[in-house]
Amino acid sequence: MSDESARAGRFGRASLVLGRREGWAAALCQYTGRVGALHSPAALAVVEGALAFAEERDVDDVREFENLWSAIGVWGQFPSEYVTLPDLGEASNTVLAHIQQLLEQLAPQELREVAVGLSAEQHIVGMALEDVEEAASGGPEFRGGAMAEFAQRMLLNDDRIGDAVDVLVWEAPGDWPSLQRRALVLTLVWEIAALVGYAAELAAAEARPAELLWQAAGTRHLCAGVRVPVPGPAVLVWASIDEEEFEGRPLFSQAAQLGV
Repeated sequence: MSDESARAGRFGRASLVLGRREGWAAALCQYTGRVGALHSPAALAVVEGALAFAEERDVDDVREFENLWSAIGVWGQFPSEYVTLPDLGEASNTVLAHIQQLLEQLAPQELREVAVGLSAEQHIVGMALEDVEEAASGGPEFRGGAMAEFAQRMLLNDDRIGDAVDVLVWEAPGDWPSLQRRALVLTLVWEIAALVGYAAELAAAEARPAELLWQAAGTRHLCAGVRVPVPGPAVLVWASIDEEEFEGRPLFSQAAQLGV
């Protein structure tokens, strides 16, 4: 292990990919495709705070934090006797609570900046809003009726959730209702937890991932040459990515889109 890795603590091996420890927040966001965060001091500060806190936890194996990948399906869910949620572990739950605390301390404009920087997806915000509404009401509401009535209620609820999320996306942060702000905080807890999970995965890796050397080859595609022999034949691996139209919903606050 290098001196730099040793100084980086539990996540030390991640420095093989992310570089010097003081630049990890930006490097991790760039490595995972969240390039908008590179221009957001608030986003980088929260990511750095989450990483530093996780590094200080007393765990036997850094791979425990890889469980943070599943936080989106666990953290913020209302406890139910009918649903058994996976146990993330004490250390991971402590990290999630710390991330939430960091986000709740942000001013509205800073919270919006973090959401834009991490390109939080609207449908994920919608999931979070349903979770916080359920928690605020004391649990899910079960009503009888025909399947057609149930389907109609679901459609109306989806429309209502969509309208509520639009308030988060388009209106001034100071006008956010309490539940919508909590939903955005929960969404960002999930996003940042996933970044800590990425760091843990890099720290637990046995070897550094191969670098991709991207080359523009004409106007219709890009090629990436992976300088690693395929097991067996001594040849290089090449992958081409063909351009496709992107028809998904826009990301949070209409962040810049590549469109492909």
